[in-house]
Amino acid sequence: KKIFNYKYQSVLRQALDFKSRNGLLSYVLNKGINYLQLNNNLLCRKTKGNFYILKAILKKIIREDYWLFLSWYRNHFGLLPAFLGYVHLHRNKGIGRAHNTLTGGSAYLRAGTTDLNVYDEIFIDKEYDINLNNPLFIVDAGAHIGLSSVFFASKYPKATVVAIEPEPSNFNILVMNAKNFANIKPLRAGLWSRKTHLHIQDANVNTWSFRVLEDPSGEGIPALGIRDIMSDFNAEQIDVLKIDIEGSELEVLNNHHSWIDSVGTLIIELHDRFQPGCSDALSKAINDHYYDKSTSGESIVISNLRKIAT
Repeated sequence: KKIFNYKYQSVLRQALDFKSRNGLLSYVLNKGINYLQLNNNLLCRKTKGNFYILKAILKKIIREDYWLFLSWYRNHFGLLPAFLGYVHLHRNKGIGRAHNTLTGGSAYLRAGTTDLNVYDEIFIDKEYDINLNNPLFIVDAGAHIGLSSVFFASKYPKATVVAIEPEPSNFNILVMNAKNFANIKPLRAGLWSRKTHLHIQDANVNTWSFRVLEDPSGEGIPALGIRDIMSDFNAEQIDVLKIDIEGSELEVLNNHHSWIDSVGTLIIELHDRFQPGCSDALSKAINDHYYDKSTSGESIVISNLRKIAT
């Protein structure tokens, strides 16, 4: 009885005191406290039952996308951090913070989006935790909200990480996530075969699934070829080229001759379901090269890439 009575009332009261001027949060927490007080005998019968009752109360009050974020946060970091995470989420209009397991800092995520899935892939499943032999120049094409760039920048602090993302809402969060990393260079652009302009093809899909098309009007989002990026950063070699660009890799791979010999490791996610021929284009691009091939998560890793002497 005492464990539930004192522990949960204490947690709720501390959070309420911490943000007493936050109207919605105060309302949520007051509801929880009042329910606990009015139903003390019932709630003290079983700790497990108590938790589910409290959960049901909060779930009815909190909007769905925030609730999904809180559930995800609690599963990863615990109950009290989830309440404090809600404070930040509510104050920042749906942008939450999660622990960066590499640096001890924070990663910014949007409630109700696939940002949470991306966090899990990168910081929990560690899809990019690959032996890359201390790279100095990394290009992260399709950087989304910058979590892969943060992972690379944290693990390889001497490397310059060029984070390329065309979609504006993703890019805004990318900039927030990159602000504490001097070695991340955000570029709002798309990766293409050459300099041109693009437009978002499907603005209503999940945030990690935006696709682009070339814009013949000459307006829209700027796009760069791989050689353009190398030139802009005075780089003779790309130690790691990560590509996850939802089918646009077909355009890039079909024009590989100018850059493929300048790449040490290629980490690429292929999207034949969007653009048939992506896998064939990769095979042709590396056909006359020695390489080691492996997979990590949904990515294909082509490492030790070197041209066969003729």
